[in-house]
Amino acid sequence: MPDADAPIPPSSHHRGVTAIFVRGLAITLPSILTIAILLWAAGMLMDYIVNPVSGLVRYSIGQAIREDVPSANLIRPETRPELDYAGTNYVVRPDAAEKLAAVDTGGAVLTPADITRAGLDQDVFVRFGPRAVPYRDFALVARTVPGDEMPHKAVGLYAELATEKYFRSSFILSALAVVLALLGIYFIGRLVGVRVGAWLVKKVEDDVLGRLPVVSRVYGSVKQVTDFLFAERQIEYNSVVAVEYPLEGVWSIGFVTGESMKGTVEAAGEPLYSILMPTSPMPMTGFTISAPRSKVRELDLTVEQAFQFCLSCGVLVPPQQALGPRPRVNGTPPGSVAPKTIPAPKDLIGSPRVGSTRD
Repeated sequence: MPDADAPIPPSSHHRGVTAIFVRGLAITLPSILTIAILLWAAGMLMDYIVNPVSGLVRYSIGQAIREDVPSANLIRPETRPELDYAGTNYVVRPDAAEKLAAVDTGGAVLTPADITRAGLDQDVFVRFGPRAVPYRDFALVARTVPGDEMPHKAVGLYAELATEKYFRSSFILSALAVVLALLGIYFIGRLVGVRVGAWLVKKVEDDVLGRLPVVSRVYGSVKQVTDFLFAERQIEYNSVVAVEYPLEGVWSIGFVTGESMKGTVEAAGEPLYSILMPTSPMPMTGFTISAPRSKVRELDLTVEQAFQFCLSCGVLVPPQQALGPRPRVNGTPPGSVAPKTIPAPKDLIGSPRVGSTRD
């Protein structure tokens, strides 16, 4: 009898540790990849939709509330007290220099409230190149924006002022941007739905985008993909079918994408389906075939289930398509009808076939 206290061989121990690690990786990796994909999608949404719309909102409001003036008409007084956030780097209207010099500071730094109490709210400015903004607006932005991130132009300062004054936080502004983006997409869809809107979009595509050398090729390819995914079709592109391919007796899963081309239909003498045949274990890629409608069988599968079946190389079978515990020997599982051309197991291991079982 083997000794119970005998040490485990190093190779067996190594295989056990590797198996445990692989099992843990199989459990955690889907969650990690899911989080990574969601973060990537969120980053794309922020970079290409939320941030541009937020910037447009901030710029529009900033343009509406601007009170900056040309700095050429302002002077820098010789005697000027220090201001909070601005120091002595500010300018005033010529008729306000004496009034500012008369303010009793007591050696303290003046705040925006002190300037307002002195009646100089409309007379003290901070210069931004050829423009100058009121000190109260500058102080409100400087209170929340770090010094190294302060805008260098009056336009940028008022964009920051719009965020601070009307939204208080970038989160509220981002939420508004998402709502505006959704409303914009909805109204564009409504516009294209009417005859004038559809005509306008087609004119832009044909006369503008279609004539630009590089843009026309990129836009044409992208539009084909988006039309395939979102355009309304008489035939649902997401139906899952089975078709005998690449040879008779071998059944493959495919996705119906629409009707085939006129030339192939005339050559076949009957209607044909265009079918995308996904490849395992990467069902996102594949190739397209044209198959007769009479040779295509629709399957009780969702698109997600078909993708899982291809991704797992046939290991993950949907519950409604599972054969049960009994092995199949050219038989029909309960609740479904098997294609008559599926060969028996003995035919699959090299035994000669006398003839086809097709009726």
